[in-house]
Amino acid sequence: MSHAEDARRVISEISGCDIDTWVRRSTFTQELEESVRGHIHEQLCAWMFYRKLAADCARSNICLHGFAMLFERSAKECLIDFHWMEKYMVTRGGRSRPTAIEAPKCEWPDSPVEPIQPCRDAFFVEKRILEDLERLCQMAQKCGETSLVDAIQTRFLRKEARHVKNLGDLLQQVARVSKQPGTGLYLLDAELRHSKGIIPWAFQNDPDRHDESEEKIKSKIAEGLERDKTMQSGQ
Repeated sequence: MSHAEDARRVISEISGCDIDTWVRRSTFTQELEESVRGHIHEQLCAWMFYRKLAADCARSNICLHGFAMLFERSAKECLIDFHWMEKYMVTRGGRSRPTAIEAPKCEWPDSPVEPIQPCRDAFFVEKRILEDLERLCQMAQKCGETSLVDAIQTRFLRKEARHVKNLGDLLQQVARVSKQPGTGLYLLDAELRHSKGIIPWAFQNDPDRHDESEEKIKSKIAEGLERDKTMQSGQ
């Protein structure tokens, strides 16, 4: 058989094959693929929810642009996470099969402007994402899909746990300022505007940042002790 005939035979064989089945590993089961799609759906629903809240806060009747920035950030993060999950699914031999996104039922009250219910809804949306990630991680562990387990634990779970805590803190702050409507809500929104939509106390809920702070403190203490030794030896 000539090289040309051999090449045509290989081309014919490959053309008739389902390459996705070659890419897919046995650990990436159909059940796991459906679970990944389910989480993608959760992220897209959350994206639509946050977009709605951001648009509400930008209305002239409400005019809470700090809150609008916060929810804009949350919406963008949902899109980024959805895109990562979809890419991962495709690289493992899966298929993207989008499902209909439910329209969010939330509405930011404007007479009077009252943030407690929308912020409560946002907290439970974020908590639902975290719980769905935990469910997906357990299924990936059961299937032996170690790369997905590692990605969920390092890229998603810790971040989502912080988001849930941050929004829980925000809900408490909103409940406090809502007891006497007016200046408190304005000041809270001003803080969010100043931080470009980042919750100002988010640093306090990040264990990794605390580790960095401790290392800086230890470094400064070590430098101080070294200076003391140098001064004592000079005397």
